[in-house]
Amino acid sequence: MPPPKSWKFRKKLTIPGDFQKAIGGHPLVAQTLYRRGFCTIEEAQAFLHPEKVTPTPPEQLPDIEIAIPLLIDAVKKQNHILVWGDFDVDGQTATTILVEGLRELGGFVSYHIPVRGEESHGISRKVLEQYLGEGFELLLTCDTGISEHENIQLARNAGKTVIVTDHHSLGESLPPANAVVNPQRLPEDHPLSTLPGVGVAYKLIEALFKAENKEFEEGRYQELAALGIVSDVARLKGDTRYILQKGL
Repeated sequence: MPPPKSWKFRKKLTIPGDFQKAIGGHPLVAQTLYRRGFCTIEEAQAFLHPEKVTPTPPEQLPDIEIAIPLLIDAVKKQNHILVWGDFDVDGQTATTILVEGLRELGGFVSYHIPVRGEESHGISRKVLEQYLGEGFELLLTCDTGISEHENIQLARNAGKTVIVTDHHSLGESLPPANAVVNPQRLPEDHPLSTLPGVGVAYKLIEALFKAENKEFEEGRYQELAALGIVSDVARLKGDTRYILQKGL
C-alpha cells in the first residue's frame, strides 16, 4: 500500500486594498507581484513602469572612480585606446557602445573583436603581441578580461594602461589591471549586480559623459544594451531590467 498523500495548500494571501488599487488591472497582477516580494506600491510600480525607476548611479560600480579619470586623460591626450570585446552579441554590443561613446567624446579609438574561427573567448596572446607591436596606450576590455591575468600583465609590463570591464565570475584574485569594473564584485542584492557586459559598458559611458558634463543620449545606447541583455539571457533585476525596458 502506498503511503497516504499529504496535501499542502498555499496559504491564502491577503493583499492590502491600497496595493491592489494602486497597481490596477486584473487582480492577478497585484497578487503575483505581492507573492514575488514586491510588497510596497513603489517597488511594484517600478517593476511595471520603468519611468517610475530611479536608475542607480554608475559611480557605484567598483573601480569606476579609477577608470573614468584614466579614460578622460587618454581622450584629452589623444592616446590610442584599444577596445577588446568578444564575438557574442553581448560582447559586440558592448564594444559598439564603448567605441561610439569614446569617439563622440573625441577619443582616438580602435577595437578588436576575436574571429571565432581563429580565436577563442578572451585575449589571444598572439594577437595582443601584434597590437603591442603596432602601438596603443590604453587597453579597455568589455565582456572579457577577468581571467586574463598573464596577458594583462604582459600589457602592463609593456607600459600600457589596462581597464577591465567584465561581468563573468571572479577568480581567486583580480587581474593586474589598473581598474577592474565588474558588477560581480558588488553584493548580490545590489541593483547593478546582474549587469551583463553590455550593461557595464553602458554604465561606464554614462559615467564618462557625466564626468565631462556632456549630454548622455541614453535612448541611443539603451537600444544596443537591450539587444545584448536579451541575447546574454541576463538576470532581469535592478538596472538590468530597467535598461532592457527602456531599450525595448
